[in-house]
Amino acid sequence: MNLSKLRLLLLFPLLLSLPGCSSNSQKRAEALFGEGRKIGIQQTKVMNEWAREFGQIFTEQNRAQFPANRDWLNSRVQKILPLMDESLRLGNEATEKLVESSRLMSREQDRKGVALIAESFRKSIEIEQLLKQQALLPSDATITDAKVFNEKFAHIDELVRQKQKEQDDQFDEGKRLMLTK
Repeated sequence: MNLSKLRLLLLFPLLLSLPGCSSNSQKRAEALFGEGRKIGIQQTKVMNEWAREFGQIFTEQNRAQFPANRDWLNSRVQKILPLMDESLRLGNEATEKLVESSRLMSREQDRKGVALIAESFRKSIEIEQLLKQQALLPSDATITDAKVFNEKFAHIDELVRQKQKEQDDQFDEGKRLMLTK
């Protein structure tokens, strides 16, 4: 789900090898990029914790049993919501660092590239917010049968897939810009 963030780890050494790395603003840009990278690593770890549990909660079989298992679903979701919130907080913090880093890059293409990578992080946050909406579906008292529950779940799933494609495209274009000399 967060492949862009993992790819960012591979991109960091590339950033350090860019021309014009001697200016103070470029050094600050690199430091901010590194901070964003470290926060992104933390965020990925937290996300992996809740995502594993999320997958176990929202199996096709468990969704088919809704609303009979509403209380069980809600109790399990309540355990992962704090992790989801922490993941979102860290994602926002990492994005801020990347945005600030992009503004300080000395090369125009690097500025654009890092800005696109920051945008891909924003898409990741949007994806996590959508997944949180999915997690909260069992607590929606207006949903009273499995058919409606699964339709809403599938609709959000489709939005997640769209955002994931946008995220991947932004990351790939950002990386391409940074690799172009």
